[in-house]
Amino acid sequence: MLKCKNLEKLWILVDEINKQNFPDNSLASILGNGKTEKPKIMFVFINPTKRNISSDKNWKGPRFPFIGTKQVWRIFHRAGLFNDELMLQINDSSEWSVDFTNKVLEFLKKKEIYITNIVKWTGHDATLPDSEKIKLFLPILEKEIELVQPQHIVTFGLIPFEKLTGQKIKLSDYYEKAVEQNKLEFYNHKSTKLIPCYFPIGRGNPKRAVEILKLVKNTILRD
Repeated sequence: MLKCKNLEKLWILVDEINKQNFPDNSLASILGNGKTEKPKIMFVFINPTKRNISSDKNWKGPRFPFIGTKQVWRIFHRAGLFNDELMLQINDSSEWSVDFTNKVLEFLKKKEIYITNIVKWTGHDATLPDSEKIKLFLPILEKEIELVQPQHIVTFGLIPFEKLTGQKIKLSDYYEKAVEQNKLEFYNHKSTKLIPCYFPIGRGNPKRAVEILKLVKNTILRD
């Protein structure tokens, strides 16, 4: 296990790994962010792309998944996990300012949400990371979980689910059972409860992701 004592030191290590292994990549690493101490939920996606405006090394604000994009925030909003006013601004704006990015970050903190990726290498498109990148960055995610100590983890897509649990499932079976019983089944990552979910955009299933996330909200984020 890595010896980093806090997230700041872990992010320094992420930068070192990227410089050492991908010296020609001009894109900045996208880090995890949100409520960094015992959030109710850690959302784990797969890998960032240059569509995230904080992948620009000249970006002066915080870096976390999906800055400057719309689709994932729309899914969160449809599931009741994201603020109406912020969603309106995202839909009406062509790009995010640093001030607006900080508003979104403050909302995540208030809702006790933390958001990250299993692979912290930024690509130019949405191609899934190869096994070597996953192997390289999985210890970073494991340490991140140890430091953040989330109460629950939601994994988007099978890659983070399988790597964190060592199990294989059919998401369609999980989804059908959850919807039929109106109840989530939990898996375990060490002492943390884990919930698998469809990837919410692109290669995934947005409609089914929304339905699982609604159950997540009603089960974990009840006001």
